[in-house]
Amino acid sequence: MLLFFRNLSLRKKLIVTSITCLILPTIIMLYITNDFSQRIIREHSLESSKQILQNVQVQMNKVIEEMVAVSNTIQFDSELKSSLQGKSDPLLSKLVTTQLEQLVSDKPNMQLTLLMEDGRYFSDYSYYEFEPSNFREQSWFKDLSQTSALDTLFLGVQPNYLKSQVAENPYVIMTARVLTDNSSRPFAYLIVSRTENTFSDIYDKFSEEIFLLDNNSQILSYRDKGCIGDNFLDLIKKGVVESPEIISLKGKTHLYVSIPLRHAGWNLVSLAPYEQLTDKLNNISRSGLVLQVLFVVGFIIILTYLLQKFTKPIQVLGEVALKVEAGDIEVRSNIRGRDEVGRLGRAFDEMLDRIIQMLEQVKLEQQLKRKAEIDMLHAQIHPHFLFNVLSSVRLKLLMKDDHQNAELVGSLSTLLRSTVSSQQEFVSLLAEIDMAKQYMDLMNFTMRHPVVFHIDVNSELLLETVPRFILQPIIENAYKHGFSRKSGCITINVEKFGDNLLISVKDNGLGIDSETMSILQERLLLNKKQIIEESAHNGSYKISGIGLFNVYERLKLIYGDRFQMTIQSVYNQGANIVLTLPISTMENE
Repeated sequence: MLLFFRNLSLRKKLIVTSITCLILPTIIMLYITNDFSQRIIREHSLESSKQILQNVQVQMNKVIEEMVAVSNTIQFDSELKSSLQGKSDPLLSKLVTTQLEQLVSDKPNMQLTLLMEDGRYFSDYSYYEFEPSNFREQSWFKDLSQTSALDTLFLGVQPNYLKSQVAENPYVIMTARVLTDNSSRPFAYLIVSRTENTFSDIYDKFSEEIFLLDNNSQILSYRDKGCIGDNFLDLIKKGVVESPEIISLKGKTHLYVSIPLRHAGWNLVSLAPYEQLTDKLNNISRSGLVLQVLFVVGFIIILTYLLQKFTKPIQVLGEVALKVEAGDIEVRSNIRGRDEVGRLGRAFDEMLDRIIQMLEQVKLEQQLKRKAEIDMLHAQIHPHFLFNVLSSVRLKLLMKDDHQNAELVGSLSTLLRSTVSSQQEFVSLLAEIDMAKQYMDLMNFTMRHPVVFHIDVNSELLLETVPRFILQPIIENAYKHGFSRKSGCITINVEKFGDNLLISVKDNGLGIDSETMSILQERLLLNKKQIIEESAHNGSYKISGIGLFNVYERLKLIYGDRFQMTIQSVYNQGANIVLTLPISTMENE
């Protein structure tokens, strides 16, 4: 963080420091205020949730007590017990069924089933809906047979066994009880069930998420029927939870509150959306915070605006300095004024003007120097009489049918003409390649070991313009250092790659040793500015030197960073020189 602050500009340091000194005390104050507000809001929300859950608790206890009361009524109704213990009789069965229906007539969604020890059964529902004897096959029925007559076995939530109700009421909550005779021997089993909707309807009107859980935290009743039977702790993804507590469910914050029911160790759990509970109180608290923040933000905006306005000249001067560092010395700050920054801006602009004047002077001197050196080279041999003599020699050789020597003299004449006579700095690629051919013909005549050359150029590229004498120095270097002791092959390849022209001169001669290669690679790192400075200040080095340096520095001065030269060589295996020139601007250089 400290390093980041150090790297900021002076302007940004002033702005950041001022805003920090304002924001830090404000944040501390807002944090303390918000903390106290949240505590008060939480206590209020907790009390509200407890009141709702207690209301649900009362109604839940009533529903369960109705189920227990029906069991007690049947257990202690001597007339009904006498009817049940009588012999099997259709009229008796009808009487028992009627009594069962009367018991649940004022209790919605309650179903009764009596299973006799002798295999008989009675119920207040149709046997087409369900065969009561199937209850004997349930896993809990063995536990029921071992239960005391005074105890009620709470079976929890079970799938609804009545076919007609499954669609609307997929689950029921069941209790079971053993009925005993006067000698305390079991003679029947009573199963009481109520649809789960009877329980969920109690809390549906509330916005809280309310669950009915058994003593193992299994969900007995909940709005989402798909969760019934699941473990509540798995739903909230917590191993242990204490009431009250703030927990997260489905990405939202809830207030967890739990209170026990009167029977079976069951519990009611409420998950109230904390945001909804605290919405009104939060709105009041939030309004106060928003007002404070707005005042602070407004002050920060005004402060930032004033600081930016006062430090704008410094920023502009810094941006101009970066552009100058990147090489754009034409840019100006145009900062004027009577203060220190105004005087600094004016002095900076004047300094750039003087630098441009000096660079123009250096550039002019270099151009004059190059032209003088080329003129001196041209003036070494007067061309006119030399061309006439060479033409006469070639004619006499042809008259004597010495075509080989006549062709050689013609190549020499053509090479000298292109070297001395033309004043153009740029020529077509075709002319440059022709001159390279003539030069190689002459070199093969003078060399002890002739060299074969191959040229691979797309005909569409032959009219592209390139600077003169960029191939001949490279070929001369190959003859001089690569083929002084053996013959070989030179291949010239020209391709178009995007907006660039790739010219490759490859030979299979001696190659370049590692020491010379290191020197070459170091020289190829020079940019245009460094070449000009070296030429201007180092009298021992001349740009007109023969070889790869000459080609590289000439093209670098012409094209700048748009030109690249790469040298690939393995000693005793040859070398490959690749020139990359821009096509689109060559004719305008």
